[in-house]
Amino acid sequence: MPNHHLLRILSPCLSLFLLFFFGSFHGVLSTFSTIYGNVSSSSQCGDIFIKYPFWTVSNAAVHHGYPGLGLSCSFGSNYPTLSLTNHTYFVTKINYINETLTLVDIDAADQRCPRARHNLTIGSLPFNYNSANVNLTFFFNCDAPPSVSSPSLDITCLQSGDKWSYVFTNMSQEEEAAFDEACHCEETVVAVVKRTEVTVGNVTEEFAAAMHAGFMLDWEAPKECNACELSGGRCAFNRNEQVMCFCDDESIHNDGSSCKGRDEICSNICDTTC
Repeated sequence: MPNHHLLRILSPCLSLFLLFFFGSFHGVLSTFSTIYGNVSSSSQCGDIFIKYPFWTVSNAAVHHGYPGLGLSCSFGSNYPTLSLTNHTYFVTKINYINETLTLVDIDAADQRCPRARHNLTIGSLPFNYNSANVNLTFFFNCDAPPSVSSPSLDITCLQSGDKWSYVFTNMSQEEEAAFDEACHCEETVVAVVKRTEVTVGNVTEEFAAAMHAGFMLDWEAPKECNACELSGGRCAFNRNEQVMCFCDDESIHNDGSSCKGRDEICSNICDTTC
């Protein structure tokens, strides 16, 4: 059969193949662009700009950022909120250069006489305590006053009948146990505040202002994201907490590997279409 007859027969098939191939390729890239666009977008909640490695809590299949750094934004709110071990905090500042954020316990916000209701627990989340913080140790509903002078404050606004409450700055565990045994307190809670909001050597009546100002945490990349970020990618994870890596060459990796070239996408397409 002459070659031109063969080409005449193959041309429609070749055209269909090329149409299918490039259509599939465009579909993959469109899907990538849709996913990547969703997970890499930034947003603003009140006064706070939210971007990687933080992300806005939603029903999206993939979240672009670190696990545990999802922020919720209520309509009309000045600040987003962050959940730490089932407790909610306002995020009043994010410093993306120093990688720090400032949090205010939602239970203490705007309260004239704030009552610390729980200890701060970070657990396995990608946070560390900032050196700018100090601890305030609260003793609630104590039977007796301190027997010796100490840099403590009796919180008159939390007095209940003949029960008194006190607060100390940077108390050791041994001191905490001794005070609790001597004064027979019903509850002890340790809150964290920024050092600049506390008078040196004394909490003073400004403990409420200190709690309103909040405390600082440092964040760090989870070890699962190190290879991805070192190669120029951005870490993400899906609903199953599977870590993924989104790369500038529009490739996606979910095996913990670093970014590679665009040829991997082409290879994957050929494997499914050829």
